[in-house]
Amino acid sequence: MPLPYAWWSAIPGREIIVEIDKVAGLGQISRPLSMSPDATLNALYSLSVPMSVLLLAVQLSVAGHQRILLLLLGLAGLSGLFGLLQAGGSDITFYPAQASTSGLFANRNHQGALLALLIPMAAAVGALGFGGRGSLFARVAVAPAVTMISIPLLLVTGSRSALVVAAVGLVFALLIWSSGQRRDGRAWWLRLALPLTLASSVAALVWMTGFAARDVAIDRLGGDEDDLRWPVWQSIIDMLPHYMPWGTGVGSYAQAYQILEPDKLLRPTISNHAHNEFLEVVLTAGVPGLVLLGLAAAALLLSLWRAFSSKAGQEPAAIFSRLGAGMIVLLAIASATDYPTRTPILAAVFVLAAVWASTGRQAADTPKLHQGPK
Repeated sequence: MPLPYAWWSAIPGREIIVEIDKVAGLGQISRPLSMSPDATLNALYSLSVPMSVLLLAVQLSVAGHQRILLLLLGLAGLSGLFGLLQAGGSDITFYPAQASTSGLFANRNHQGALLALLIPMAAAVGALGFGGRGSLFARVAVAPAVTMISIPLLLVTGSRSALVVAAVGLVFALLIWSSGQRRDGRAWWLRLALPLTLASSVAALVWMTGFAARDVAIDRLGGDEDDLRWPVWQSIIDMLPHYMPWGTGVGSYAQAYQILEPDKLLRPTISNHAHNEFLEVVLTAGVPGLVLLGLAAAALLLSLWRAFSSKAGQEPAAIFSRLGAGMIVLLAIASATDYPTRTPILAAVFVLAAVWASTGRQAADTPKLHQGPK
Protein backbone atom coordinates (compact mmCIF):
# COMPACT_ATOMS: atom_id res chain seq x y z
CA MET A 1 0.00 0.00 0.00
CA PRO A 2 1.61 3.30 -1.08
CA LEU A 3 2.42 5.79 1.65
CA PRO A 4 2.33 9.57 1.23
CA TYR A 5 5.60 10.83 -0.25
CA ALA A 6 6.45 12.89 2.85
CA TRP A 7 6.13 9.79 5.01
CA TRP A 8 8.08 7.17 3.10
CA SER A 9 10.81 9.56 1.95
CA ALA A 10 11.56 10.32 5.62
CA ILE A 11 12.05 6.64 6.49
CA PRO A 12 15.75 5.87 7.16
CA GLY A 13 17.56 4.26 4.21
CA ARG A 14 15.27 5.65 1.51
CA GLU A 15 17.55 8.55 0.61
CA ILE A 16 19.03 6.73 -2.37
CA ILE A 17 15.56 6.13 -3.84
CA VAL A 18 14.71 9.81 -3.42
CA GLU A 19 17.92 10.77 -5.25
CA ILE A 20 17.20 8.30 -8.08
CA ASP A 21 13.72 9.77 -8.51
CA LYS A 22 15.18 13.26 -8.70
CA VAL A 23 17.84 12.33 -11.26
CA ALA A 24 15.32 10.43 -13.38
CA GLY A 25 12.85 13.31 -13.17
CA LEU A 26 10.10 11.13 -11.75
CA GLY A 27 8.98 13.67 -9.18
CA GLN A 28 7.48 12.88 -5.81
CA ILE A 29 6.07 9.37 -6.14
CA SER A 30 4.14 7.70 -3.35
CA ARG A 31 5.75 4.34 -2.54
CA PRO A 32 5.10 1.50 -0.08
CA LEU A 33 7.19 0.90 3.01
CA SER A 34 9.17 -1.93 1.41
CA MET A 35 12.19 -1.02 -0.72
CA SER A 36 11.31 -3.96 -2.98
CA PRO A 37 7.51 -4.34 -3.10
CA ASP A 38 7.60 -7.25 -5.57
CA ALA A 39 9.90 -9.22 -3.27
CA THR A 40 7.62 -8.48 -0.32
CA LEU A 41 4.60 -9.75 -2.26
CA ASN A 42 6.57 -12.87 -3.16
CA ALA A 43 7.33 -13.40 0.53
CA LEU A 44 3.61 -13.10 1.26
CA TYR A 45 2.69 -15.58 -1.48
CA SER A 46 5.28 -18.05 -0.17
CA LEU A 47 3.23 -18.32 3.03
CA SER A 48 0.54 -20.17 1.08
CA VAL A 49 2.24 -23.54 1.65
CA PRO A 50 2.68 -23.35 5.44
CA MET A 51 -0.74 -21.69 5.81
CA SER A 52 -2.37 -24.57 3.93
CA VAL A 53 -0.59 -27.08 6.16
CA LEU A 54 -1.71 -25.17 9.24
CA LEU A 55 -5.37 -25.11 8.20
CA LEU A 56 -5.32 -28.84 7.53
CA ALA A 57 -3.20 -29.91 10.51
CA VAL A 58 -5.35 -28.22 13.16
CA GLN A 59 -8.29 -30.41 12.06
CA LEU A 60 -6.51 -33.72 12.61
CA SER A 61 -6.98 -36.00 15.58
CA VAL A 62 -4.05 -37.45 17.50
CA ALA A 63 -4.33 -40.61 15.38
CA GLY A 64 -4.15 -38.44 12.26
CA HIS A 65 -1.01 -36.73 13.53
CA GLN A 66 0.54 -40.14 14.18
CA ARG A 67 -0.02 -41.05 10.53
CA ILE A 68 1.42 -37.69 9.43
CA LEU A 69 4.49 -38.36 11.58
CA LEU A 70 5.05 -41.71 9.88
CA LEU A 71 4.56 -40.11 6.46
CA LEU A 72 7.05 -37.37 7.32
CA LEU A 73 9.58 -39.99 8.42
CA GLY A 74 9.18 -41.74 5.09
CA LEU A 75 9.54 -38.57 3.01
CA ALA A 76 12.62 -37.47 4.97
CA GLY A 77 14.11 -40.91 4.45
CA LEU A 78 13.39 -40.62 0.72
CA SER A 79 15.30 -37.34 0.56
CA GLY A 80 18.15 -38.99 2.43
CA LEU A 81 18.14 -41.86 -0.08
CA PHE A 82 18.45 -39.44 -2.98
CA GLY A 83 21.33 -37.74 -1.15
CA LEU A 84 23.05 -41.08 -0.72
CA LEU A 85 22.67 -41.84 -4.42
CA GLN A 86 24.07 -38.42 -5.27
CA ALA A 87 27.04 -39.04 -2.97
CA GLY A 88 27.66 -42.30 -4.82
CA GLY A 89 28.05 -40.49 -8.14
CA SER A 90 24.49 -40.45 -9.41
CA ASP A 91 23.52 -37.46 -11.54
CA ILE A 92 20.05 -37.25 -9.95
CA THR A 93 19.44 -33.55 -9.27
CA PHE A 94 16.31 -31.47 -8.86
CA TYR A 95 17.69 -27.94 -9.17
CA PRO A 96 20.35 -26.27 -11.34
CA ALA A 97 23.79 -26.16 -9.71
CA GLN A 98 22.47 -28.39 -6.92
CA ALA A 99 24.91 -29.53 -4.24
CA SER A 100 25.98 -33.13 -4.77
CA THR A 101 24.35 -34.56 -1.61
CA SER A 102 21.38 -32.27 -1.03
CA GLY A 103 18.63 -34.79 -1.76
CA LEU A 104 15.33 -33.13 -2.62
CA PHE A 105 16.77 -29.71 -1.72
CA ALA A 106 19.08 -27.29 -3.50
CA ASN A 107 21.13 -26.76 -0.34
CA ARG A 108 22.89 -29.42 1.72
CA ASN A 109 22.30 -27.51 4.95
CA HIS A 110 18.55 -27.79 4.38
CA GLN A 111 18.93 -31.50 3.66
CA GLY A 112 20.99 -31.89 6.83
CA ALA A 113 18.38 -30.05 8.90
CA LEU A 114 15.62 -32.38 7.71
CA LEU A 115 17.73 -35.49 8.38
CA ALA A 116 18.60 -34.19 11.86
CA LEU A 117 14.87 -33.89 12.58
CA LEU A 118 14.56 -37.62 11.89
CA ILE A 119 16.25 -38.35 15.23
CA PRO A 120 13.66 -36.83 17.61
CA MET A 121 10.85 -37.95 15.28
CA ALA A 122 12.11 -41.53 15.52
CA ALA A 123 12.16 -41.25 19.33
CA ALA A 124 8.58 -39.99 19.26
CA VAL A 125 7.54 -42.99 17.14
CA GLY A 126 9.19 -45.23 19.71
CA ALA A 127 7.43 -43.47 22.57
CA LEU A 128 4.06 -43.53 20.82
CA GLY A 129 4.23 -47.05 19.39
CA PHE A 130 1.68 -48.27 16.88
CA GLY A 131 -0.67 -49.91 19.30
CA GLY A 132 -1.33 -53.58 19.80
CA ARG A 133 1.40 -56.09 19.05
CA GLY A 134 3.28 -53.63 16.88
CA SER A 135 3.85 -51.27 19.78
CA LEU A 136 6.74 -53.23 21.27
CA PHE A 137 8.32 -53.63 17.85
CA ALA A 138 8.12 -49.86 17.28
CA ARG A 139 9.67 -49.12 20.64
CA VAL A 140 12.67 -51.43 20.46
CA ALA A 141 13.30 -51.70 16.71
CA VAL A 142 11.86 -48.98 14.48
CA ALA A 143 13.04 -45.93 16.41
CA PRO A 144 16.67 -47.09 16.86
CA ALA A 145 16.78 -48.28 13.24
CA VAL A 146 15.65 -44.92 11.87
CA THR A 147 18.22 -43.15 14.03
CA MET A 148 21.00 -45.48 12.92
CA ILE A 149 20.12 -44.92 9.26
CA SER A 150 19.90 -41.13 9.60
CA ILE A 151 23.42 -40.70 11.02
CA PRO A 152 25.44 -41.77 7.93
CA LEU A 153 22.92 -40.04 5.64
CA LEU A 154 23.49 -36.85 7.61
CA LEU A 155 27.27 -37.15 7.58
CA VAL A 156 27.53 -37.49 3.81
CA THR A 157 25.64 -34.22 3.26
CA GLY A 158 28.74 -32.24 4.20
CA SER A 159 26.66 -29.87 6.33
CA ARG A 160 28.53 -28.65 9.40
CA SER A 161 25.48 -27.00 10.94
CA ALA A 162 23.58 -30.28 10.62
CA LEU A 163 26.11 -31.92 12.96
CA VAL A 164 25.25 -29.40 15.67
CA VAL A 165 21.52 -29.76 15.02
CA ALA A 166 21.80 -33.56 15.13
CA ALA A 167 23.71 -33.45 18.43
CA VAL A 168 20.95 -31.36 20.02
CA GLY A 169 18.42 -33.63 18.32
CA LEU A 170 19.91 -36.63 20.12
CA VAL A 171 19.39 -34.85 23.45
CA PHE A 172 15.75 -34.17 22.61
CA ALA A 173 15.34 -37.76 21.40
CA LEU A 174 16.48 -39.11 24.75
CA LEU A 175 14.24 -36.67 26.61
CA ILE A 176 11.23 -37.56 24.46
CA TRP A 177 11.86 -41.27 24.86
CA SER A 178 12.48 -41.20 28.62
CA SER A 179 9.60 -38.86 29.42
CA GLY A 180 7.22 -40.97 27.34
CA GLN A 181 7.90 -44.22 29.21
CA ARG A 182 5.07 -45.42 31.42
CA ARG A 183 5.95 -47.21 34.59
CA ASP A 184 3.92 -50.25 33.62
CA GLY A 185 6.14 -53.01 34.93
CA ARG A 186 8.09 -53.62 31.73
CA ALA A 187 11.61 -54.92 32.13
CA TRP A 188 14.21 -52.22 32.69
CA TRP A 189 16.15 -53.28 29.60
CA LEU A 190 13.12 -52.47 27.41
CA ARG A 191 12.92 -48.96 28.84
CA LEU A 192 16.61 -48.44 28.19
CA ALA A 193 16.67 -50.10 24.76
CA LEU A 194 16.63 -46.89 22.72
CA PRO A 195 19.12 -44.87 24.82
CA LEU A 196 21.64 -47.73 24.88
CA THR A 197 21.21 -48.42 21.18
CA LEU A 198 21.59 -44.74 20.34
CA ALA A 199 24.76 -44.32 22.38
CA SER A 200 26.49 -47.31 20.80
CA SER A 201 25.15 -47.05 17.26
CA VAL A 202 25.84 -43.35 16.82
CA ALA A 203 29.46 -43.75 17.88
CA ALA A 204 29.89 -46.80 15.66
CA LEU A 205 28.24 -45.22 12.63
CA VAL A 206 30.26 -42.02 12.91
CA TRP A 207 33.44 -44.08 13.02
CA MET A 208 32.37 -46.30 10.12
CA THR A 209 31.38 -43.35 7.96
CA GLY A 210 34.68 -41.65 8.67
CA PHE A 211 36.56 -44.85 7.91
CA ALA A 212 34.80 -45.04 4.56
CA ALA A 213 36.01 -41.51 3.75
CA ARG A 214 32.45 -40.22 3.46
CA ASP A 215 32.45 -37.95 6.51
CA VAL A 216 32.28 -34.77 4.40
CA ALA A 217 30.67 -32.77 7.18
CA ILE A 218 33.44 -33.69 9.64
CA ASP A 219 36.12 -32.83 7.09
CA ARG A 220 34.58 -29.37 6.65
CA LEU A 221 34.73 -28.63 10.38
CA GLY A 222 38.26 -27.39 9.85
CA GLY A 223 36.88 -24.35 8.05
CA ASP A 224 36.05 -23.18 4.58
CA GLU A 225 38.05 -20.37 3.04
CA ASP A 226 35.20 -19.51 0.69
CA ASP A 227 32.66 -19.18 3.51
CA LEU A 228 31.57 -15.52 3.63
CA ARG A 229 29.10 -15.86 6.48
CA TRP A 230 31.11 -14.00 9.12
CA PRO A 231 32.02 -11.02 6.89
CA VAL A 232 28.44 -10.78 5.61
CA TRP A 233 27.03 -10.90 9.13
CA GLN A 234 29.38 -8.15 10.23
CA SER A 235 28.36 -6.00 7.27
CA ILE A 236 24.66 -6.55 8.09
CA ILE A 237 25.24 -5.49 11.69
CA ASP A 238 26.88 -2.33 10.37
CA MET A 239 23.84 -1.70 8.12
CA LEU A 240 21.21 -2.05 10.85
CA PRO A 241 21.39 1.55 12.16
CA HIS A 242 21.01 2.84 8.61
CA TYR A 243 17.60 1.16 8.17
CA MET A 244 16.16 1.28 11.68
CA PRO A 245 13.47 1.35 12.98
CA TRP A 246 11.35 0.01 10.07
CA GLY A 247 13.88 -2.07 8.13
CA THR A 248 14.03 -2.51 4.38
CA GLY A 249 10.82 -4.50 3.94
CA VAL A 250 10.11 -8.20 4.35
CA GLY A 251 11.68 -10.21 1.54
CA SER A 252 13.82 -7.33 0.26
CA TYR A 253 17.17 -8.55 1.60
CA ALA A 254 18.82 -9.40 -1.74
CA GLN A 255 18.01 -5.98 -3.23
CA ALA A 256 18.65 -3.89 -0.11
CA TYR A 257 21.94 -5.57 0.77
CA GLN A 258 23.50 -4.63 -2.58
CA ILE A 259 23.10 -0.92 -1.81
CA LEU A 260 25.55 -0.93 1.10
CA GLU A 261 27.45 -4.12 0.29
CA PRO A 262 31.18 -3.63 1.10
CA ASP A 263 33.47 -3.61 -1.93
CA LYS A 264 35.65 -6.35 -0.46
CA LEU A 265 32.66 -8.73 -0.46
CA LEU A 266 31.73 -8.21 -4.10
CA ARG A 267 31.53 -11.49 -5.99
CA PRO A 268 30.11 -12.68 -9.33
CA THR A 269 27.17 -14.10 -7.33
CA ILE A 270 24.75 -12.19 -5.14
CA SER A 271 24.03 -12.60 -1.45
CA ASN A 272 20.51 -14.01 -1.73
CA HIS A 273 19.98 -14.34 2.02
CA ALA A 274 21.85 -13.43 5.17
CA HIS A 275 22.27 -17.12 6.12
CA ASN A 276 21.19 -16.00 9.57
CA GLU A 277 17.43 -15.70 9.87
CA PHE A 278 17.57 -13.56 13.00
CA LEU A 279 19.79 -10.94 11.39
CA GLU A 280 17.74 -10.97 8.20
CA VAL A 281 14.46 -10.52 10.07
CA VAL A 282 15.83 -7.53 11.96
CA LEU A 283 17.31 -6.00 8.80
CA THR A 284 14.15 -6.40 6.72
CA ALA A 285 11.41 -6.08 9.37
CA GLY A 286 13.16 -3.67 11.73
CA VAL A 287 11.99 -3.16 15.29
CA PRO A 288 8.58 -4.82 14.63
CA GLY A 289 10.43 -7.92 13.43
CA LEU A 290 12.64 -7.84 16.52
CA VAL A 291 9.54 -7.67 18.72
CA LEU A 292 8.00 -10.64 16.89
CA LEU A 293 11.22 -12.62 17.35
CA GLY A 294 11.10 -11.86 21.07
CA LEU A 295 7.49 -12.99 21.33
CA ALA A 296 8.28 -16.16 19.38
CA ALA A 297 11.21 -16.92 21.69
CA ALA A 298 9.03 -16.38 24.77
CA ALA A 299 6.32 -18.66 23.32
CA LEU A 300 8.91 -21.34 22.57
CA LEU A 301 10.34 -21.21 26.10
CA LEU A 302 6.85 -21.50 27.54
CA SER A 303 6.11 -24.43 25.25
CA LEU A 304 9.31 -26.19 26.31
CA TRP A 305 8.51 -25.66 29.98
CA ARG A 306 5.00 -27.06 29.56
CA ALA A 307 6.09 -29.96 27.38
CA PHE A 308 8.91 -31.24 29.59
CA SER A 309 7.52 -30.40 33.03
CA SER A 310 6.67 -33.20 35.42
CA LYS A 311 2.97 -32.38 35.03
CA ALA A 312 2.97 -32.77 31.24
CA GLY A 313 1.79 -36.37 31.30
CA GLN A 314 2.63 -39.34 29.11
CA GLU A 315 -0.32 -39.48 26.74
CA PRO A 316 0.24 -39.13 22.94
CA ALA A 317 -0.67 -35.42 22.96
CA ALA A 318 2.09 -34.75 25.51
CA ILE A 319 4.63 -36.70 23.44
CA PHE A 320 3.69 -34.70 20.35
CA SER A 321 4.06 -31.51 22.40
CA ARG A 322 7.63 -32.46 23.32
CA LEU A 323 8.43 -33.43 19.76
CA GLY A 324 7.04 -30.21 18.29
CA ALA A 325 8.88 -27.97 20.75
CA GLY A 326 12.12 -29.86 20.17
CA MET A 327 11.78 -29.63 16.38
CA ILE A 328 11.27 -25.87 16.58
CA VAL A 329 14.46 -25.56 18.65
CA LEU A 330 16.38 -27.59 16.07
CA LEU A 331 15.07 -25.49 13.18
CA ALA A 332 15.96 -22.32 15.11
CA ILE A 333 19.53 -23.59 15.53
CA ALA A 334 19.71 -24.44 11.83
CA SER A 335 18.37 -20.95 11.01
CA ALA A 336 21.33 -19.34 12.78
CA THR A 337 23.60 -20.22 9.84
CA ASP A 338 21.14 -20.68 6.97
CA TYR A 339 17.51 -20.23 5.95
CA PRO A 340 15.88 -23.71 6.09
CA THR A 341 12.34 -22.58 6.89
CA ARG A 342 12.21 -20.43 3.74
CA THR A 343 11.98 -23.65 1.73
CA PRO A 344 8.42 -24.95 1.21
CA ILE A 345 9.26 -28.39 2.65
CA LEU A 346 10.77 -27.20 5.92
CA ALA A 347 8.22 -24.37 6.21
CA ALA A 348 5.53 -27.06 6.20
CA VAL A 349 7.51 -29.12 8.72
CA PHE A 350 7.89 -26.05 10.94
CA VAL A 351 4.14 -25.46 10.95
CA LEU A 352 3.50 -29.12 11.81
CA ALA A 353 5.97 -28.78 14.69
CA ALA A 354 4.15 -25.67 15.93
CA VAL A 355 0.80 -27.50 15.83
CA TRP A 356 2.32 -30.47 17.66
CA ALA A 357 3.88 -28.18 20.27
CA SER A 358 0.43 -26.81 21.07
CA THR A 359 -1.31 -30.20 21.42
CA GLY A 360 -0.12 -30.74 24.99
CA ARG A 361 -1.59 -27.43 26.15
CA GLN A 362 -4.84 -28.13 24.32
CA ALA A 363 -5.11 -31.55 25.96
CA ALA A 364 -4.39 -30.05 29.37
CA ASP A 365 -7.01 -27.34 28.84
CA THR A 366 -9.70 -29.85 27.77
CA PRO A 367 -11.93 -30.66 30.75
CA LYS A 368 -12.02 -34.35 31.60
CA LEU A 369 -15.38 -36.08 31.69
CA HIS A 370 -16.65 -36.96 35.13
CA GLN A 371 -16.46 -40.70 35.48
CA GLY A 372 -18.68 -40.94 38.53
CA PRO A 373 -18.12 -43.20 41.52
CA LYS A 374 -16.78 -46.67 40.90
